Amino acid sequence: MFKKNDYYIIAVACFFLGIFLVAQFYAGREYSRVIQPENNEVIALEVAKLTKTNADLRREVQDLTHSFDVYRSSTESNRDAYEKYQSDIKRLSIINGNLPASGQGVVISIQGKLDLPKIVDLINAIKNIGSEIISVNGVRITVNQNLDQFAGLNQYEIKVIGNSKLVKTAMERKGGIVDQIKNKDIVIKIVESNSLTVEVGTPLEFRYARIVTDK
Repeated sequence: MFKKNDYYIIAVACFFLGIFLVAQFYAGREYSRVIQPENNEVIALEVAKLTKTNADLRREVQDLTHSFDVYRSSTESNRDAYEKYQSDIKRLSIINGNLPASGQGVVISIQGKLDLPKIVDLINAIKNIGSEIISVNGVRITVNQNLDQFAGLNQYEIKVIGNSKLVKTAMERKGGIVDQIKNKDIVIKIVESNSLTVEVGTPLEFRYARIVTDK
């Protein structure tokens, strides 16, 4: 026969047993939720999203790096193009007589009168050798230079910038321009020089040509 105190003890034991069973029930549910296949799929999906995000970030870094390389290459190309443009402008300005020129070459001294055909032949022969920088009596010879002013003078000093040895040898060769224009009244002497300067010439002016503009 149970006593009154025994019922109290049984009630307390049942209470704690109930708490234990409830805790076990919820723990079991949580464990089942974690190990369920759909939760594994969610975790796998999150991992896949993270992997894709990292791949996108790497791709973006690569794209930015490529863009930077292209920009740097473009900048270098533009700089090279600008430097080439400046170099071409300077070269053409020297050829056109807009800038002074200096370098090795020859000085041709002529005693005696030359008519216009001989002057033209002499200048053309010098140009054909490969020399483009020429002055006659201090006047730069350009494409629009009038050679009439040099006809009939008593003496000439012609400066030619170019390969000094080549110019001298080509002019003095047998049958060359010196042989063609010299005679008993015309004495020609050619001296090589390591440093010559030819000053600027007359600015190029067109008498007949006009710039065409769109209407």
